Amino acid sequence: MKTPDILCLGEPMVEFVREDAEGRSYRRGFGGDTSNFAIAAARQGASVGYVTALGADRFGDALVDLWAGEGIDTAHVIRSAAAPTGIYFVDPDPEARQFTYYRAGSAASRYGPDDLPRAALAATRLLHVSGITLAISETMREATFAAIEACGGAVSLDTNLRPALWPLDTARAVLDRAIAKSDTVVTSIDDCALLYGVEAPDSIIDAFQARGPETVLVTLGAGGCRVASGDRRETVPAHPTEAIDSTGAGDSLAGSFHAWRLETGDVFEAARRAVIVAAGTVSGLGGIDPIPRRETVLAALAEAG
Repeated sequence: MKTPDILCLGEPMVEFVREDAEGRSYRRGFGGDTSNFAIAAARQGASVGYVTALGADRFGDALVDLWAGEGIDTAHVIRSAAAPTGIYFVDPDPEARQFTYYRAGSAASRYGPDDLPRAALAATRLLHVSGITLAISETMREATFAAIEACGGAVSLDTNLRPALWPLDTARAVLDRAIAKSDTVVTSIDDCALLYGVEAPDSIIDAFQARGPETVLVTLGAGGCRVASGDRRETVPAHPTEAIDSTGAGDSLAGSFHAWRLETGDVFEAARRAVIVAAGTVSGLGGIDPIPRRETVLAALAEAG
C-alpha cells in the first residue's frame, strides 16, 4: 500500500456546539487543527493520511467515518479501549466562542514514540504537526519529535499556540526546538507577539528563518498572508468573501497551501490558491463544512484570469 504524500500527526476531537440559549440542544461537529489541515489538503486532491489514537468508542467511529468520506488514509490510526476520544463543547458568543474541553487522558494524549508508523514516516513527502500536537502531553511531544526524526520528507509546523495548554516559557522552548527541525513554518501575528514579542510580518519571517526553516507563511486574516521562501517574499491578498465564521481558517489555508505546493512546486502559486480556500472556509459556519474543494479553487483562478 502506497504511503500518503502527506501525514498529519495530532489530536482530532468531536465538538458539540450549543444551538439554543438554554443549552438543551447541541450540534455535533468535528475539530482539531491537524484534522482540519488534513481535510483541506485532501479536498485539493492531495494524498493524505492521519496518525493518531482514538478511543474505541462512537466518537472515534465518527472521526474515522469523517476521514473515510474525505478519502483520508486511516491505516495508522490506533483505536484504544483504555482511553476515550477527546471532545469539547462550544458556547457561541458574539465576541468570542467559549470552549470547554474534555481531553485529559484521551487516547491521543497517551500516544507515544512506540506507536509511530516509522516506515510510513520514512516514505512520506511531508509530515505536518502543530503547537497543539506538542502541547497535549509529554508522550505526544516525545512522539512528535521522534516522528520528525523518522520523517524522510519535509516537515511542516503550525505554531498554533494555545496558552491554556502549557506555560508560555515551556511553549517557547519546545517550539524553538521544533522550528529548528522544520522546513516550513505556518504562524500568525498573535502567536509571534506572545512567543517572541514580534508583530511585523517581515520581522516574524526574519525570526523564523534565522532559526532554520526556509519557507515561512504568516497568516494575516483579512489581509491574506505574507509568504517567504529563501530570499523571496510576497504578500498574497485575501480572496474576496463575506466572512461569517473564522473557525479553522488558518488550518484550511495551511493544508491547502501544502497540497498545492506539492502539486505545483511553487510556494507562491500555492499561497495564491490557498487564500481562495481560506476565503471559502470563513464564508460558512464551522471549520470543515465550508472548506472549498479543488474544482472551486480552479474555477476561481480561471475567473480571475
